[in-house]
Amino acid sequence: MSEVHRERYGVSDDEVDIERIRLAKLAEFLDPGTFRLLTRVGVEPGMHVLEMGAGTGSVSAWLAEQVGPGGRVMSTDIDLRFHAEMPSNVIVRQHDASRDRLPAGHFHLVHARAVIQHIPERVEVLARLNEALRPGGAMVIEDGAMAEFVEQALPEPLGSIHRMVASASTSPWRDPNAGVRVLGWMRELGLEDLDAIGRVRIMRPHEASGEWWFLALERAVPRLVEAGAVAEPDAAAALAQMREPGFAMLGPTSIATIGRKPAIT
Repeated sequence: MSEVHRERYGVSDDEVDIERIRLAKLAEFLDPGTFRLLTRVGVEPGMHVLEMGAGTGSVSAWLAEQVGPGGRVMSTDIDLRFHAEMPSNVIVRQHDASRDRLPAGHFHLVHARAVIQHIPERVEVLARLNEALRPGGAMVIEDGAMAEFVEQALPEPLGSIHRMVASASTSPWRDPNAGVRVLGWMRELGLEDLDAIGRVRIMRPHEASGEWWFLALERAVPRLVEAGAVAEPDAAAALAQMREPGFAMLGPTSIATIGRKPAIT
């Protein structure tokens, strides 16, 4: 993986194992809603489907079951270190969405989850996805609206450390509220039958709903202590607070936006 790719993804080689666990928890948390969404949109045997930003590949594996042996799934990510082995009808490809092109007019369905917010060329990427769709094909984009998640009231010192880590994870090119804007971008691209659905979940310790973020905090807090940004007693107290059995917090808002490329008449 290139230095640019590593900088964009932000996971060093010695953090791969904990990041793999975190991504697995995130998939466990998000996959049921994604599967219901894609079932509603329509995934049928024989389809050609693109899963962009596949992460562990859990959605790609599910799509492979839906399209069957006569269909194909292209599963792409900028970093394939976390991608699991796939069935024979899945093509796994390293792909930088900000610059690498896709086969034009090829896919019946394209899907990306928690990807667009991380790419500065997000409108251009959506245009490439649109170009890759067959006429009548569906684009499904799941992305976040993070403001309430970042700024919510939490007990101290956890609240301050949560906001510090959440803000630090916002890179110069990231748009943490991109999910709100996707509908307008799809409309500008000429997609039809537009719809947007928001979902919010409560995050709890020792459940997939929260572990994806609590693991990220546990990875980040020692660095803050080492840098002198957080006192060690506050760090220990915050990590204990988020592991208390009764603790709960608001998760990010996930916005699923759906559109179809106009059919040829």
